[in-house]
Amino acid sequence: MGRPVPILVIDDDPEICALVKRALEQDGHAVVIACNGMEAIRAYELNRPSMLFVDLMMPSLDGEEFLRVLGKPRPPVVLITASVRREEVAQRFGVEAALEKPFDLRELRELAIRYAAPVA
Repeated sequence: MGRPVPILVIDDDPEICALVKRALEQDGHAVVIACNGMEAIRAYELNRPSMLFVDLMMPSLDGEEFLRVLGKPRPPVVLITASVRREEVAQRFGVEAALEKPFDLRELRELAIRYAAPVA
């Protein structure tokens, strides 16, 4: 049996990364963290995640640029951001959902259950 397919969480706020990682791991998901879009590209190539949680406002390649570079086909994406442009970006890139910061952890966990690879 192989290792579980991780969820990739991309956010420049270490507290948000830790919070999301802890919540998703409690549900049995494997989680990989990237602090900016450049790290996210490397993490994506190394891990081929089953879904992505992406912040829009980050240094050295923001979430929007990351999604542009990633292109399609791609795994399901949920934006987690305080950006007022979240709905516009979500529509333009066809992402599955957009959560406004501060977000409800229960809603985030439900989205992971809906879109990530099943927990073994």
